[in-house]
Amino acid sequence: MGVCQSLGGLVSVGKLLRSFRHRGLAVPRLDRFGEVVWRTPTDSIISRILKNPAYAGAFVYGRTRSCGATYANGKTITTRRPMEEWKVIVKDRYPAYIGWADFERIQAMLRDNHAEYVRNRTRGVPRDGAALLQGIVWCGRCGHKMAVEYKNANRYVCNFLQRSQGGPLCQHLPADPIDAQVVAAFFATVSQEELEAWQRAQDTRRQTEDALDRAEAQQVERLRYQALLAERQFNRVDPDNRLVASELEHRWEAALRELREAEEALTLHRASRTQPDALTSEERDNFLALGSQLPAIWHQAGMDRSQKKALLRCLIEKVILHRTSPERIDIRIVWRGGEVSEAQVEPKVYALHALSRAADMQARMLELARQGLTDAEVANVLTSEGYRSPRCHHVLARTVQVFRQRHRVLRGASRTHPRHIPGWLTMSELARRLQVSRGWIEHHVRNGTIVIVRDVAAKRYLFPDTKKTIDVLKKLRLGKIDHINFVTSTSK
Repeated sequence: MGVCQSLGGLVSVGKLLRSFRHRGLAVPRLDRFGEVVWRTPTDSIISRILKNPAYAGAFVYGRTRSCGATYANGKTITTRRPMEEWKVIVKDRYPAYIGWADFERIQAMLRDNHAEYVRNRTRGVPRDGAALLQGIVWCGRCGHKMAVEYKNANRYVCNFLQRSQGGPLCQHLPADPIDAQVVAAFFATVSQEELEAWQRAQDTRRQTEDALDRAEAQQVERLRYQALLAERQFNRVDPDNRLVASELEHRWEAALRELREAEEALTLHRASRTQPDALTSEERDNFLALGSQLPAIWHQAGMDRSQKKALLRCLIEKVILHRTSPERIDIRIVWRGGEVSEAQVEPKVYALHALSRAADMQARMLELARQGLTDAEVANVLTSEGYRSPRCHHVLARTVQVFRQRHRVLRGASRTHPRHIPGWLTMSELARRLQVSRGWIEHHVRNGTIVIVRDVAAKRYLFPDTKKTIDVLKKLRLGKIDHINFVTSTSK
């Protein structure tokens, strides 16, 4: 069937509809009497044909489900089930226009087009803003065009639902890593693989043109048969029955007029049809040579942002962004001609708990730490298992250390200086002896009530471990003295 065969080359129902109307093609439908009539196609007619599994030779039952509600006229409201939930599928039941694999591919294309990225067809003029995808970036969640935001950082923002319905932002994505990924894909387009993809696209275009040409030729044959049938009916009518003869003559003239218009259109389309030309060896070499020159052209001093955006638009139709997890953004690049490539970027995440696998990572981190592995070893194991730290693409040993210490999984690591120095008391030890807080001692050291010099080697304050030290500090605490000088070992 021409409709199903053509969708592979024209990608969407809208493009297929425009192609049919441009060529003046009609599609068969049943009228209220059960007779086949040929009508001008609409998007709903083409969509129903493409979604009907009978054209793939399959009998299907259970494509809809009841919602439990009814319309005002009492009719039950139903919704369509996904293909994987259909109750009965019997393949090869009817003569098939297309194979089942082609039918599934068309359904996938229709689902992919459901977001209707063509709501706003204009891309705008390339400006000098830092976001390189301005005007060609779309939201993969709701299908609306994304705006650019330069406050604090470069971002792509989908705020259509917020502006129209007062809802939350749909997506708020960092622009710089996305731009870098798209530019890298742009540089990689001019390669041997892309030449092969271009050739496949040309072959698909040729097949689409052939299918449409066959459909147009079949329509001419149908109109020719209708004209001959109208002529026979006119010739067999009784001339005395003038009203019937006049009506049959009118139908014959209309059929001849439609046939003439269809033949002229077919001749014109065949004359104007240009076969895709194959590249010569010299053109292929020039194409491949351009790939190595693109980065140099891109980084030239005189290349401003608006020119870079215009260069991207030469090959890129649109870019679709969808944040599938806090640390992953899926990118679909739609190239001019219909080819699609996919990529992912991992933006910065500013907290460990914001990662989608944070709970699993933390449990695994504690498990490895309790096995005696060092922080660096734990970080390497976690990185090999696909985990990452915030703000980078691998697990840092510092991340392991902080989380391990927070959960009191301590190491018996050696210290640069011991906790106790014979003959001296540290501030913590002195606080325990006096049964006061360490802050009380620090306060009196800061305001000069206790005069003491910090030990350079120990990197801390050291008090003499004598009974006299304890006694004078107790007197200070009780208010019997107001000053202690450990430098001269005098008090007053």
